[in-house]
Amino acid sequence: MHLLAAYASIASALTLACSALAATPVVGGYLLLDPVDGPSKLQALAQNAATVPINRLYLSFASPTLAYVPGSNTLQYVGLNYATSGDYGFADIKTKVAALQAGGVEVFLSVGGWDYGCFPYMYTYYSIASYGATDNSNYYEITDFGGLANCTIANQWCYTCEPQSAGTTLANFAVFPEPSYSSTWQAAQKYVIATAGGDYPVFHPNLNPGLQWTDTNNSMVVTVPGDNYFSTVNRDPYQDLVYLAKDLGLAGVDIDYEEMWHADYFRNGPSEGPWTNYQTVYKYSAIMKDVLLNIAAIDPTLKLSTAAAAAGGDSSDWWGGNLKDIWYYVFKFYPDLYNGIANSGGVNIMTYDLSDNESDYECPTPTACTLSEQVQYYMNTYSANGMSAQVGYEIGTPAYPDPTHDPTHQLPLIQSELTTILSTFGANGGFFWELYKPQGAPTNVEASSVAQQICKAALGSAARCSGTIPQPGGAVVSSTSAGTAPTSISATQPTTTVNPTKTTTAVASASPTSPPSSGCTAAAWSASTAYNGGAVVSYNGHQYTAQWWSQNNVPTAGAPWTDNGACSGSGGGSAPAPGSCGSTAAWSSTTAYNSGASVVYGGYIYTAQWWTQGDTPGSNSVWTKGNACSASMRRRRLYE
Repeated sequence: MHLLAAYASIASALTLACSALAATPVVGGYLLLDPVDGPSKLQALAQNAATVPINRLYLSFASPTLAYVPGSNTLQYVGLNYATSGDYGFADIKTKVAALQAGGVEVFLSVGGWDYGCFPYMYTYYSIASYGATDNSNYYEITDFGGLANCTIANQWCYTCEPQSAGTTLANFAVFPEPSYSSTWQAAQKYVIATAGGDYPVFHPNLNPGLQWTDTNNSMVVTVPGDNYFSTVNRDPYQDLVYLAKDLGLAGVDIDYEEMWHADYFRNGPSEGPWTNYQTVYKYSAIMKDVLLNIAAIDPTLKLSTAAAAAGGDSSDWWGGNLKDIWYYVFKFYPDLYNGIANSGGVNIMTYDLSDNESDYECPTPTACTLSEQVQYYMNTYSANGMSAQVGYEIGTPAYPDPTHDPTHQLPLIQSELTTILSTFGANGGFFWELYKPQGAPTNVEASSVAQQICKAALGSAARCSGTIPQPGGAVVSSTSAGTAPTSISATQPTTTVNPTKTTTAVASASPTSPPSSGCTAAAWSASTAYNGGAVVSYNGHQYTAQWWSQNNVPTAGAPWTDNGACSGSGGGSAPAPGSCGSTAAWSSTTAYNSGASVVYGGYIYTAQWWTQGDTPGSNSVWTKGNACSASMRRRRLYE
């Protein structure tokens, strides 16, 4: 009997191994949603689901403080920033999710990201200032304001989470909560404590989003970022994430955990280092376990993935400032947890936002400084420790180092580096950030090409690998709560007001016409009007010119429309206010620009490819479109 049992065990293991080998590699892309063009981008992807060169889409980002009552069918307390009224885009997203998945694209909802994990006060004091100017290449963000003493709530503690030009407020940030009243969170805590291999786990439910917290080190009282609604109605956000995913018909959920401040604040060890960051290992593990417990109880078909720090699989000493070692210790202390994620949705490594500034110890070794060498190094730390993981690619201009402060040490994804990375990791698939991120420099590989090359390396001759990422356009599907009765509210459920007879659009742009904003002289765009090439319309405070015949294509900064900039009186003229992109000046039609000159126009930085005067940025090939002057392209960054 023992021999038969052994054979059965071996056969089972072989079956699982063959199943894993036969699994289709994932080619995933993140889509950053917002109320302006998020719906039209998602619709473009849904309409072309069978031909987009990805087979997984990550919708980003929901807040870690989300609250959702099963059956309520509203995104009001989810923080997804997809729509601003009605059901906040629930029905619209559900319709598009169904279309995408029918076309072979799995859809996941991602929680977290850079802003929804950054605590400005803590990040400033403990992830930047505590290491000093000589050991932190981001210290300039503090010195630009005259030093730490001048960093206050009024300037978001010197704009370290996001630059002043991003226009963020403290409401844009959040932390991952610890809902101590939740039974599944309590079970997750017990799981973490049972096999903890470092310091004894100490949880901190008093760091409650939206409430005041006292930093006894500085006798400072601060408000923890994030919406406190979930705790006022005793909801567990990690449980509600699973309820929401089930009601939306999603294939899975994704946790993008980037709380560097937590590791730096709760570090332990010698005063001069190196330190341990076990407490962050425990918090992250409890979050993931809570999600998995709820998946098992609510919808076992859901997959769970996670975005992990590039240095997270490294087992060497930690000197602070990043999330090094976190996933290594998750695997060491809780191998079933790590493997459960890796074998479900996958562990996706953010091998981007890397730098070759060796004087600031940015390269992992003196001989691993190119992008491909660093990617190889970080991915090897995972594989060498027996940890399954997928490689990540970043489109366009990296968020780190700050391109306005240290452009010479950036490592963008150029073709030669992409080819090298794919030669090693391509067969296993991968993911990239972000589908509609601008290309930046002309030497960078643009999004469609990156997606196609990853797709072909992983999926071979699959038809979708020859497709492109579609530009947004066409009518935006209305988002409605029709046929959905209001959910009965108790003290433990968020209050939702639903009018079952009212149909609302996902965003204002879905309406048949868009009234001109103050200062827009062109007629308002109309979905029912046919426009010839050269026609000018006003839409959402901007004026647009049609590049060719068009009807019912919502004006955006992509074909068939050219964005001429904000209308006078609705955005400060045809370009953003001076300083909105740091020191880069606004474009002027009367100025002559030489090759390499950079200007601000329509909320983006443009670079001249040759001499030009009077050529509007975006209207022809003389200008290359670069980074957006907003937080939307800075939501993910990693300091190594």
